[in-house]
Amino acid sequence: MASREPANPEALSYEQAVSRLEAIVEKIESGEIGLDESMALYEEGVRLGKRCKEALLAAEQRIEVLSRETAGLEAGQKSSTPQGTDDKRT
Repeated sequence: MASREPANPEALSYEQAVSRLEAIVEKIESGEIGLDESMALYEEGVRLGKRCKEALLAAEQRIEVLSRETAGLEAGQKSSTPQGTDDKRT
C-alpha cells in the first residue's frame, strides 16, 4: 500500500510533477518497498511522465507560435519600407 496518496497530475505544475516523479524513482530504486507499493508508484510515475510530456509539448507549441508571430512582425516591418530606400525624409 502506498505511503502517500497519489497526486492528481493535472493539478500539479510541471516542476511539481518532475519533483514528485524524482521522488518516486528514488523510492522504487531504494528497494525498501514491496511489489504492490512499487507498482502503485510506477503507475503514478507513468501518469506524471505523461503530464510532463504534455506540458513540454504545450510550451514548445507556444514558442513556435511566438516565433512565427515575431518573424511575421519583422517581415512586415521590412516590407513596409520599399527596397532601395532607408525611409529617411529629406
